[in-house]
Amino acid sequence: MSNKYNQSLFDSLKDALADKSNVESSFKDFLKFEPDKTYVVRLVPNIKDGKKTRFHYFQHIFDSCVTGKKISVLCPNTYGEKCPIDEHRSKVWATKNQTLIDQVKPLKKSERWLYNAYVIKDPTNPSNEGSVKILNSGAQLQKIIQSAIDGDDSDEFGFRIFDLSENGCNLRIKVEKNDGGYPSYTSSKFLSPSKVDGLTDQDSAYESVKDLDSFFQRKTYAEIKEILDVHFLGKEKAESINETVEEDEIETVREEPKSAVSDIDKEMEDILKDL
Repeated sequence: MSNKYNQSLFDSLKDALADKSNVESSFKDFLKFEPDKTYVVRLVPNIKDGKKTRFHYFQHIFDSCVTGKKISVLCPNTYGEKCPIDEHRSKVWATKNQTLIDQVKPLKKSERWLYNAYVIKDPTNPSNEGSVKILNSGAQLQKIIQSAIDGDDSDEFGFRIFDLSENGCNLRIKVEKNDGGYPSYTSSKFLSPSKVDGLTDQDSAYESVKDLDSFFQRKTYAEIKEILDVHFLGKEKAESINETVEEDEIETVREEPKSAVSDIDKEMEDILKDL
């Protein structure tokens, strides 16, 4: 085991990564998963700041009524702050009007976790192998990782999932299709201790970790409210707006709506006005 990695470091990581309830950067470093393929990685800790080993975030994704493209907005809940999109959804749900509720359902909210990962096997992009990339974990993978950290599997794995030596454990990510045709990661698992194939310099891998909270642009309450008003509620805005969209890759675009049509009808506006 590297002298830079030991049980005491994991103890600090364990507290930072405990499962508690409480873009401007390029996304080219994000691993891309495809159904019917299997990937192998070793999670890499941030040895300089254990709390930055994982980035836990919330994200709103919806189709713009102006551009037709998918918009992705980092939810302020990520930092424990109020979110105008959440507030809007809550007000609509409070009306108990099913028609209005159905209209806001496209305002999806997802919970995800970012990790640095040394790539051992990547059948989608073999050029990633032998380098540190970003694992963007959803709920299924996160459940497996969290169980290894401080859950039912912690006695078997624990700090080993972040150890780059021969005592560490790889994460095998198996992507299958569920009955609905969507990707499923439930068959993924951590493997028995083994050396990392192709890794000759652990220090280089530790030094290659990315700043996980730098991949998403943090917007103000007012900026997010403006995006909601124009791109979901269809309110006209004379000046252009910056927003993040998500297609094959998330990118930042600038749009200037000219004749947006509201997705929320007059009945909803009348009800919300009194709340």
